[in-house]
Amino acid sequence: TNVEVEELDAISVLKVEDDNDTESEISVLKETLTKSDATVEEKNIAFETLKSINQNSSKEEKLEKKLKDNFKLNTFIKIDKTQVRVVVGSKEHSVELANNIMRSVQEEFDSKKYISVEFQA
Repeated sequence: TNVEVEELDAISVLKVEDDNDTESEISVLKETLTKSDATVEEKNIAFETLKSINQNSSKEEKLEKKLKDNFKLNTFIKIDKTQVRVVVGSKEHSVELANNIMRSVQEEFDSKKYISVEFQA
């Protein structure tokens, strides 16, 4: 049997690593929710954190799709409180493109975000 192994690009690697980290965090939070000796406050914090993770994941997917549709770019986006990290899977880059990406991302938020854009191939 021939098995072909495709080398993952930088964006795919970031997504896989982020998915693994998120799954681990969710697992810990769910464990807290089901522990009989966890306090109400601990359970509330775990629940709110889970809710935030789900909201951020949805927003990240929406932004990745928007950038793919608008700029034809493969991207990885990570939202952390007031910061948004955008990694673009492209060797070619320009200040103009980075600024357009930042404006496009900021449009999706009500409050001001610190948005970083980096290019990787």
